[in-house]
Amino acid sequence: MGRYVRIMLTALLIVTGVFVFLPSGYVSAGGMICNQSFEDGAGEVPSAWNLTGNATRVDTGPIYVGNWTVLITGDGGMLAQWLFIGNLVLPMTFEAWGWIFVSGEATGVIAIDFWAGVNGTQLSSTTELSANYTGGIYVQRTGMMQAPVGANCTRIRLMGTGWHEGAEVRFDEIGFWSPSGSLCFIATAAYGTETASELDILRDFRDQVLLENALGSRFVEAYYKLSPPVADFIAKNDFLRAVVREVLIDPIVNLLQWSQGLWRA
Repeated sequence: MGRYVRIMLTALLIVTGVFVFLPSGYVSAGGMICNQSFEDGAGEVPSAWNLTGNATRVDTGPIYVGNWTVLITGDGGMLAQWLFIGNLVLPMTFEAWGWIFVSGEATGVIAIDFWAGVNGTQLSSTTELSANYTGGIYVQRTGMMQAPVGANCTRIRLMGTGWHEGAEVRFDEIGFWSPSGSLCFIATAAYGTETASELDILRDFRDQVLLENALGSRFVEAYYKLSPPVADFIAKNDFLRAVVREVLIDPIVNLLQWSQGLWRA
């Protein structure tokens, strides 16, 4: 019975997402990152990433997830992706992570910074997650960073530094999101605060049910990708906030509260 209810609740939220945010393509387990494991693409070019220099997508056989990774072999090679994070009115903490493989003398770097607009004004210093020679394996690097007020975009770059002849750097499973759960964009906009008690049960359901299965994870990640501009629009209109809260969010919260004995861990 509990499993059946979980499936039904997940389906309800996914259908809600389809009608509110419009359908999207596949968004994978990298939080807000699109195509984080580089499995989607055409030949040497991974979808959703901008390549420069000698950066390329390569099929290396089974690795951390899937068969594909990205490879950089010298100066000038880089991959970049821009993420929209909403127009921040308060500082927000994010977490970034990725797997790095380094052969020879070089340093693999995942660089993250926050901007006002794509290629607009950089508002933060650049946080770097890096690794030197990794001994023939991928190593994970993680880091926390704070986006300043006024930021609405994040730039993620994958690159190498300190090159010596014959060195190469590979990247896989790049991720970025807010571990605090503050990315309940639509609900936060509807309630007008990040501390509304209703948000707690939505976050619990996300962590304990949706993120525990592939279909639910895809919905959560698509929500992170699509909802910030919708939330910005809602937050600016008191009438629309009330409609979204009373017609959409409150019924979902009530359903989750009624059924929490079945799905809570």
